[in-house]
Amino acid sequence: MQHIQRTRLEQVDTLLVVGSGKGGVGKSTVSVNLAVALAQQGLRVGLLDGDAYGPSIPMMLGVRKRAASKGSEAVLPLAERKELPREKKLQPLVRYGVKIMSVGFFIGEEQAVAPMPDVLGMLIRQLLYSVDWGDLDYLLIDLPPGTSEPQATLCREIHLDGAILVTTPQDIARIDTAKALAMFQQSSVPVLGIMQNMDGFLCPHCGGHVDIFPQSQEVRSVLDVLPVLGRIPLDPAAVVSGDKGHPVIISLPDSPVAQAFVLAGQQLASLIQQQHHQISSSQNPAAVSEDALEGKTEHDREG
Repeated sequence: MQHIQRTRLEQVDTLLVVGSGKGGVGKSTVSVNLAVALAQQGLRVGLLDGDAYGPSIPMMLGVRKRAASKGSEAVLPLAERKELPREKKLQPLVRYGVKIMSVGFFIGEEQAVAPMPDVLGMLIRQLLYSVDWGDLDYLLIDLPPGTSEPQATLCREIHLDGAILVTTPQDIARIDTAKALAMFQQSSVPVLGIMQNMDGFLCPHCGGHVDIFPQSQEVRSVLDVLPVLGRIPLDPAAVVSGDKGHPVIISLPDSPVAQAFVLAGQQLASLIQQQHHQISSSQNPAAVSEDALEGKTEHDREG
């Protein structure tokens, strides 16, 4: 098997993608709240909106661009050059402690942009290199639906430390999520776990939990073995708050939805720490053996 050399983004310790094979499962909501949850742990976090067809993260974070861009204002960064002087790089906006960049910053929220699939991959790749992210512990990329572009370009050319899959309980969503899992596995991108969104409905009157999607009765072993990072219920108050640019983890921090995101962020950070430790150990087996030998020698001396 041919070894694939992928580029690692400088100054970013951990590069993650949030994806699904299906649209409408709430990837952007999950991406935004996970990013804020990580930032609340004191981590340096960035978030790239990779959905050029329907960028929604600006609205969810309260940095909407309502007016349509014209002329040079609508030009997207498509240059092939990767390395730019820092003074020429795009400056991300900071919201709730997260550095964010989106195609939605260049166009109006009702303005259409329809790049060809291969151009879409180039666009997202260039945004990665053209933004002055600074030093980050985590950079999350919110992917568009499907398994084509920019997923193919990112998996082929960029070193990704992991993928998070977003699904809903019913089988039709899990089928498409399994396809996304297969895509990442074929590209040797580790899948860290699943976020199950819209996992029931919280009644605003009594607080009761009601299933709104039928739970899948079909076993999908490829998904069932993955860790479930979080089960996120649907709360009308959280939806309204998100539409106003206030993520639920900020606006309703004590709600079950917000707490589910907090726990998911903690679990994700723990998984990444374990991953980095395993990689460090595998890359320095001599150091591990030396430490073990030194410990044994000290024990012998004490004896």
